[in-house]
Parts: sequence; structure tokens; C-alpha cells
Amino acid sequence: MNTGYMNILGLGSGMDLQGTIDKLISVDKKPIINQQTKKVQLESFKKDYDTLESKCMILSSDITKARGDMNYQKASISDESIADVSISGVPSSGDHSLSVSQLATSQSWISTSGFSSTTDIIGSGTFSFKIGDKSYSINVDSDLTSSTPSTLQEFVNALNNSSSGLHASLIYDGSNYKVVLKTPEGTDSDLTITQNDTNITFNSTPDIPSQDAELTIDGVQVVSHTNELDNYIQGVKIDLKATGSSTISINTDFDQISTDMGNIVKDYNDIIDYISANSGYDNEKNIADAFFGSATTQSLQSSMRNIFLNEFNSAGEIKYAADIGLSFDANGKLLFDQNAFATALKDNFQDVSHFLNETDTGKDDGFLPAIKNILDNSTSYQGSIELKKTSLQNQIDSISDQINVMNKNLETEKNMLTYTFGQMDQYIGTLKSQSDYMTQIFDSMNNNKK
Repeated sequence: MNTGYMNILGLGSGMDLQGTIDKLISVDKKPIINQQTKKVQLESFKKDYDTLESKCMILSSDITKARGDMNYQKASISDESIADVSISGVPSSGDHSLSVSQLATSQSWISTSGFSSTTDIIGSGTFSFKIGDKSYSINVDSDLTSSTPSTLQEFVNALNNSSSGLHASLIYDGSNYKVVLKTPEGTDSDLTITQNDTNITFNSTPDIPSQDAELTIDGVQVVSHTNELDNYIQGVKIDLKATGSSTISINTDFDQISTDMGNIVKDYNDIIDYISANSGYDNEKNIADAFFGSATTQSLQSSMRNIFLNEFNSAGEIKYAADIGLSFDANGKLLFDQNAFATALKDNFQDVSHFLNETDTGKDDGFLPAIKNILDNSTSYQGSIELKKTSLQNQIDSISDQINVMNKNLETEKNMLTYTFGQMDQYIGTLKSQSDYMTQIFDSMNNNKK
């Protein structure tokens, strides 16, 4: 369609034809604007459901952490100068007596030969040795250009890099350098020199002998080649530091569990607040929020609230959420009595654990799993929140398609109006030219008669 004249509409007729077209298009554009407004609102609703889903996932994650922390234990010792203790497995809670009479120590070998410089040549051949029952060997020569150790310092470096656990060092005694060899701690790591072609000499026995750690745990005699004892108390690692007596305590970390429960309450209230803040209706503007009248959010709220009112662990003393310090205020938000929860943990931990994790049936169907199931069912691929988001996205896509079609139709209408008005403008212009021409003729005739 040729609309090349559209920029000079009205030139022929002298009328504001372009303004008339713009007004007509503006009227017909209102349905598009309405659809665009609706699309923006639906996109805002979808973001609100995205945020709600994220908050539900946070609560679900914190529930998982709390359940894990129910099994988390910490180890402590009454005298930290004697040993460091930590959890390495799954120990049983309780106290254990520890009495250390002797620490594991290393052998020390001091060379009988002394050297004036760390660069002195040490000879050629082999230095072979054993640490316990494992054999090691280092070749030495007097060629300073080779990669084989030749000097005193190079020999010490080679020993330290041998992966034997033997530690070599050079000690200056005021006149000479002595080689000091220290074995790993314990009698099972003693040094035996099996061949020595160097000019570094040692006594036939160590200058300082090794010894094993000797201690008692709960009255049981224990001998260890190392000061690191792992699983001597099941699930506990002990690093001995000094002789003496102390008490090792293994306890569930009640403070962490209490913190976890506080986070769960905060997450829950965050969801309730968010739903409430987005469930209103503006009567003056006739605009509803994302969750106004939403079956999805109403079901989520009621399902979670019912869990807090349900009975779990019917055979125990802890049966209801109120028994661990949880209750609702007038606005449906959770209140958390941390002191009541801490008391329940300390006085009746097993019952609290059953209530939170599993009922007397022994299944994974306690209070926390019940809430998590609701959250996970809502946020899963076919969950209610995901389905609602999918529905909103489908509406958004459908409106986008409608807007595209309406814009194309509007563009076609605009072109048709421009073409039609252009034709009319040309026709009126032609008539006007003819009228002007006839007027000129009549005027000329009248002038001739005069």
C-alpha cells in the first residue's frame, strides 16, 4: 500500500487529517493498554509467588539443618592443658575419665661427628635406614654438579623429603654443626640405620629414646604409639598434650538446636507476614493483591498451622508444639519460648527428639518432617505454588500474544485510515484546484466586460 503522501496529509484539503487519525487510533489503542496493564499486574503476581516459594524453601532448608543438628554433638574436656578433644564420628553422650601418665615421644639421634660448614662434602655411597619396619635409602656422592646430595645441607634436605617421617636438622654447638635426627613419636617408629657410607657418624643407640603414650580411659589401661587417639572413645578424637587427669564430656549441642528452632519460627512468621502483606484489596482502585482469595496461599497457611496443633509422639511426654514452647498470637504468628524449649531439651531430650523427628511408630513422621512435607509439596515441580506460577505465566504469554495481534491490527487500521484519508485529501484538493480555476475564469470574463 502506497502511503508516501501520509506526511503531507491535509495539504490538499487544508484539514487536520493526521490529528483525526491519531484520535481514532488512540481510541482503538485503549484495549491494548488495558491488556498491557493486566500483563504487568500478572508479572508482578508471579514475582510475588516466586518470593513466597523462596521463603518456603528457606524454611524447608532450616528444618533440614535443625534435624541434622539434633544428632550433632560436641566434646569438651575439663582441663584443656591435658588434651584437645573433638567429635570424629557418632559417639554416645556421657562423661569419660581420662588419666595420662606418659606421653608418646620421639627418638633423637645426635651425630658424634661435627662439621665446620653446612656445605661440607659428606662422602659417597648410600645412607639406608628403617623407620619401624619400613625401609628408605638415600644415595650421596661428592659431585657438586650432580642432583644427588653431596653437602651436609643437601643430605639433611634429602632426609626431610624422603616421606619417612624422619625429621633432620642442623644444630650449631658453638664450634661445629651437628646433625639431629628425630623420629615420629612412639616406639613403632624407631630409627634403625642399616647402611651409612657418609662421614656423618652416630652412636649405636639413640641419645633420647622413644616412648609410647600410657593412659587410662574410664579405668581401662591404654597404650598408644601416638598422642593422637582417634576412636579410643567411640566417635571421639583425643590429642594428648600433657600428663594429668581430666574428664571428657560428650553432649548434644542444645544451644545450636535452640538457635535452629528460633530460625524456623522466624522463617514461618516471615511467610505469614508476606502472605498477609500481599492479600489485600483496594476498593477505591478496584485492585487485588497477588494472594487475595488465593486457594494456594490459604491452603499453605492452614496446612502448616494444623501441623502445630497436631499430636506427635503419643507415647511420650512431649506431644504438642506447646510442650516445647511454641504457640500462636492473635494474628496467627508463632511465639517461641526459648527457656521452655531449653528446659525440654535438657530434661527430656529423647522425647523432644521423637516429637521433632519421628513418632513412636519409628517412622520419619515427626513434627519437623510433617512441616517440611507441606513445604516441599508446595514448591516441587507439580506443587501448588509451581502450578500457580505456571498458570500465571500461561496467562502472561497469552496476553502477550493478544497484544501482538492487536498491535498488528492497529497498524493495519492506521495504514488503512492513512490511505483512505489520503485519497480523500487528494480528491478534495483536486476539487479545490478546479474550483479555483473556474473562479479565475469567471473573474477574467467579468474584467473583460468592463
